[in-house]
Amino acid sequence: MGKSYLKYWGKAKPDVNGDGTGYHLLPYHCLDVAAVADVWWQNSHSLRQQFMGITGLDEEQTHAWLLFFIALHDYGKFDLRFQRKAPEAWRAVNPELSTMPTQLNGLAIKNYYHGPAGLYWFYQDFQERFSSGDGYYVEDNEDWDGWCSWLAPVVGHHGVVPKDDEKDARNDYQLAAGSEQLLEAFKTARHQWLKALEELFLTPANLSLNDTPPLLKTTKNKQSPSTMLAGFCAVSDWLGSSERFVYDDQPCDDLNLWYENRLEKAVSTLQDAGVISQIQPYQNIEALLSGHKPRQVQCLIEQLPKTQGLTLIEASTGSGKTEAALAYAWQLLALGLADSIVFALPTQATANAMLSRLEKAAPLLFANQTNVVLAHGRANYQKHFINLKQACRPCTAQGEEEAWVQCGNWLAQSRKRVFLGQIGVCTVDQVLVSVLPVKHKFVRGFGIGRSVLIIDEVHAYDSYMYGLLEAVLEQQRLAGGSAILLSATLPYQQKVQLAKAWDCQLNTENKAYPLISHCGNGKTHPFDLADGPEQHPKPTTVQLELIKTPQLIPDDGFIQRILDAVAQNAQVCLVCNLVAVAQELHQQIVGQMGKDGRFTEDQCLLFHSRFIFAHRQEKEQSVLDLFGVPPKPADARCKGHVLIATQVVEQSLDLDFDWLITQLCPVDLLFQRMGRLHRHATNNALRPPQFARPVCTVLLPTEDNYELHELIYGNSRVLWRTQQFLQQAQESQVSFPAAYRDWIEPVYDEEAWLDEPEWVQKSYEIYKDDCYASKMSAKQLINSNMNELSDNDSNVSALTRDGEMSLNVIPFYTDAQGKRNLLDSRLVDSLDDSERLEAINLNSVAVPRTWGRNGKLPKADDTGLIWLAMQADENERFISKYGDSTYIYHTQTGLTRIDNPKENA
Repeated sequence: MGKSYLKYWGKAKPDVNGDGTGYHLLPYHCLDVAAVADVWWQNSHSLRQQFMGITGLDEEQTHAWLLFFIALHDYGKFDLRFQRKAPEAWRAVNPELSTMPTQLNGLAIKNYYHGPAGLYWFYQDFQERFSSGDGYYVEDNEDWDGWCSWLAPVVGHHGVVPKDDEKDARNDYQLAAGSEQLLEAFKTARHQWLKALEELFLTPANLSLNDTPPLLKTTKNKQSPSTMLAGFCAVSDWLGSSERFVYDDQPCDDLNLWYENRLEKAVSTLQDAGVISQIQPYQNIEALLSGHKPRQVQCLIEQLPKTQGLTLIEASTGSGKTEAALAYAWQLLALGLADSIVFALPTQATANAMLSRLEKAAPLLFANQTNVVLAHGRANYQKHFINLKQACRPCTAQGEEEAWVQCGNWLAQSRKRVFLGQIGVCTVDQVLVSVLPVKHKFVRGFGIGRSVLIIDEVHAYDSYMYGLLEAVLEQQRLAGGSAILLSATLPYQQKVQLAKAWDCQLNTENKAYPLISHCGNGKTHPFDLADGPEQHPKPTTVQLELIKTPQLIPDDGFIQRILDAVAQNAQVCLVCNLVAVAQELHQQIVGQMGKDGRFTEDQCLLFHSRFIFAHRQEKEQSVLDLFGVPPKPADARCKGHVLIATQVVEQSLDLDFDWLITQLCPVDLLFQRMGRLHRHATNNALRPPQFARPVCTVLLPTEDNYELHELIYGNSRVLWRTQQFLQQAQESQVSFPAAYRDWIEPVYDEEAWLDEPEWVQKSYEIYKDDCYASKMSAKQLINSNMNELSDNDSNVSALTRDGEMSLNVIPFYTDAQGKRNLLDSRLVDSLDDSERLEAINLNSVAVPRTWGRNGKLPKADDTGLIWLAMQADENERFISKYGDSTYIYHTQTGLTRIDNPKENA
């Protein structure tokens, strides 16, 4: 039959002319994708090393197997049901077979998915080799296990890697009716295609179809090194499906010649995509510090091993951990141990604040035009990579299943673009979801695996998130990647847990501070400043003021003190543990200021997480402008201000306050908040005389009951112990950096204190049980066989958080024409898919999942979004009454819920 595999289409446009001319042959497309992967391989030392580590083979054989399997990614398209998706193209490419009568209905064609079908057909085509001869699988068949570990990831390139049992799904893929001649023809084409790929890729490397590829083993959490293979294949398929590759077929029987010509297109495609990194040679850390000498922990960077590993950096706030991490990441990049950087932070605000710092560093690290991509809003991305508006419109015979359409839809949510840039900045949720059962999770895993993963404020996550984080670290280790974790306040037990996730042990506790711990090859090596005592951070002290007040709420007298400080030009920050409390205090203080002729309305600001993202960005910028360094405008500190905020200010934001007031919180978070107090000496001359020394006022409870604050932080023990340290502090002050070890370790020690009250111990026992359950819940979700969920931001939020923020609300109003408007005035239903996704992203509000109980909010739609209809009033507010609750949204205060008292019957 000659080269019968050339009689099948792989890409097809809707047949406008009725002549079936708009198609691209299946073998040509498969080689297009292999060519993209080949050029990417040749230009990335990191990918070569990682895939060699995954396979255990030398470079030549790893390369051969990799291209061979990527060229097999559309094996399931050699099937009548797929070919009949574009009947005119099918008749044009194969007039002989297309005229054969078959009993095939439209539903069978529509429901045929060539990805998992590829695994089925490959097994069926070689059932004598892989089975006992009767078509049934033989247990412990190492030959099939090896083939499946490669084949499943590549055929799963459309979002879901098929399970092994897909090979036996006869009812799903076996044709119900059709001539034996037709079935045999398809099988012959598949066999011929395999032989052609063998000659093209395997034979030059002294391999053949008779060989068994090395098994890509699965980890204990069911995360596999095949994540890298699946992600690499998917992105190569996206790029190899772009307009420049398809519908330009010039008949060519010589596959070698076709392939060589496609390599040239692959070069320009990858350059436009910006995924090939041109890394600058490493200079030194001074280059990142604008010529300044390194200090403290930064002086240890040159000593660290230049190998793959997990690195824990512990240093005080404002000591330059970020630049230390970037310098080490630069070394790994320059040595070809990674291609990019993914920088994950705990909140959207901290991710935003990190962007400008990384934009300055990017030209030092990368020679080409750098994609520094923020997961939200601002995102610099190569415009040539993809026209999102065009790609999101299904204009092919495959519709939504088409790779280029999937690429467009996936990238249209800008939160995901971070994984294909040179430097990506995102919240940690976007990283954690790479191990959860969502579609295309392997693209995230691949993007992280090819990067140095940097996670800031790693102490800030709960047990559930740590369960996910451990799986991420294990996946990163198996991928041959590296991770750098940053914290000022990391308890020893958490360090043990993180090292264990990297398959390393922390045998002895090193109490030096600052400290870098490097984990690799089963061992952990500490690096401290014992040989450089001159680099130890200078001791500083924070004066404590403790005030007991019901429910940790400041009374009228204390609020008057705040107003007096603002009148004296002090920059004051009041940190609350609850958004609702922050909103109430803001309303109260604004009211007091309005009665006092000394103030203007802009001297009291509110900053929390419950704004739509577009407004939150504006609010965040205002906070940075007033309290950042240097402030903008330059005379900002000539007038006093009070910022009422929640936990969003305690991490990674470079803010400087004269006076800090905070509700009681766990000691590590308390120290994070104190890190925003007198942060920069350049502002000392501008501080009011009474705030020349840093003072932190901590609001404590009047009774032994932490109420809602216990629910926020999980247990009373850490709050009670923190309160004891505060009350027993010598000279009513905290001394840094000594307190990072002297306070944090005892507070988080698992052993009970001798004087701990019984109610504290009981609270901790319940907390321990809850932590275990949360961690097990995370692991069960990772290992679950549930159907793969859509990779949208609602699912990301719901799946990665076990606590506060897990519902996405979209407030909207209906205009006079009956059309839905988002709060930034965009008509949501008139936007195309790519614009709509981004608009929803910018107009969403994260709220506690408890808000969704008892009918207090509308039900979520199919994508997990909750649409809240509101109406504008004369006070520039939007109001909604739903169930027993009233919701109010204002650009200055965010979304507020008021529970209405039920009317008496």
